[in-house]
This record gives sequence, C-alpha cells and structure tokens, in this order.
Amino acid sequence: MKKIYDIHTHHAAPQPEGVIALCLRSDDGGTPEQLVTHMPDQLFSVGIHPWDAPSAYEGPDPEAIWKRLEFLAEAPNVAAIGECGIDLGENRAPLFRQLQVMRRQIEISERLGKPLIIHDVKAHDVIVGLRRDLQPKQPWAIHGFRLKPTVAEMLLRAGCWLSFGEQFNPDSLREAPRDRILAETDDSELSIEEIMTRLTNAIGGEEDLSPLFSKNAAAFFGLKD
Repeated sequence: MKKIYDIHTHHAAPQPEGVIALCLRSDDGGTPEQLVTHMPDQLFSVGIHPWDAPSAYEGPDPEAIWKRLEFLAEAPNVAAIGECGIDLGENRAPLFRQLQVMRRQIEISERLGKPLIIHDVKAHDVIVGLRRDLQPKQPWAIHGFRLKPTVAEMLLRAGCWLSFGEQFNPDSLREAPRDRILAETDDSELSIEEIMTRLTNAIGGEEDLSPLFSKNAAAFFGLKD
C-alpha cells in the first residue's frame, strides 16, 4: 500500500508521501490538468477554494470551472475533493456564494466516493450545520487545525477529522481521538517528518507516531493494498 503521511501540501511535485492540493482558478493555465494527467503515481486533491467562490458562478462561462473539476475529480490519482470550505475572515467572498460552491463540491465528493479537505476560518458552526443537514457518507478533514479544544470537540462530535500542521494547539491534539488525527505540511517550510516529530512530542509519548499518521491517512482516503 502507498504510504501517505502528508494529507495536504502545496509543495511542488513530486511528493511521494503526500497529497498535493490543487486549487482550480480560471487563470491557472491548465496546470492542474497537466499535473494530474502526467503524474499518475502522484496523489492529488482538487477543489475550488472559498476565496475563489465568485468565479465559480460568475463570468462569461461559469460552468467551465465545474466541468474541469468534474473531469479531474474522476481521475484515479485524485484522492480527495478540496481544499474547499467556508472562510468568514475579512475581505472574503459573500457567504451565499461560498455555500453554493461548498455544497456543490460536497455533492461531487458523495457521488464519487472521495473525502473532503476543508478550509475553515471562523466557520465551525457552518461546517457542523452542513454535516448535520446533508448527512454525508464521506469523511471530512479540517485542514491546518490550530484552535482550542472546545472547537475541536465540536467538530469531532460532528464527525470531522482534524489535520495538524506546523501551527497547532497541543491541548486540542492531545484530546483528539488517536484514530481521527492527520498530519500535513500545507505551505510550511518544515518537512512532514519534522511536523510529525513535533506532533509526537506534543502528545507526550516516546513512541514514533508516524505509522499512526500513515494508517489514519490510508483510512481517510480509502487507500487499499
């Protein structure tokens, strides 16, 4: 079985132990298609970032980006949909547009049987509400989770997984169930090995937890022998 430790990275290919996140944009020059097509052994996630939500429903051909996403999402080396999600920070896209884009990507995730990688900024209640209302069968991972244990508990109770990177809250990490924690580099300059070492040390055990992160990633992505 392919061992994956890094469930979400924006580092350049190749990343043999990671899943590279490709965010579709109208001005990306077709780079995602080139990467997915020409690197069949590399795993990717593909999605429309909430910052780019308006472009998915506006412009001369708003369906173009959805056709691209549908095409790419069906590729066997695309392991997940995302990053998608909701961002309620300053100067972000209108919430109604973000919800439209998020819901459509949830539909793609469910239809294709591929999990979601989620960008969540100040939108925990929205994410939990979507899970409650839509009752998805596919797992969702909140990437780059760094908030306090009460938020972690809310998301975990709703059925989400938590992915931890360079910046994280040690208390949230320690209180999360061992079988629902994941590791990632995102855009950090640290390697996934360095990040897993930091996570292991924060948990307080002497045991190397890299096999746990690999096992959890395999379960999350549905990777099989």
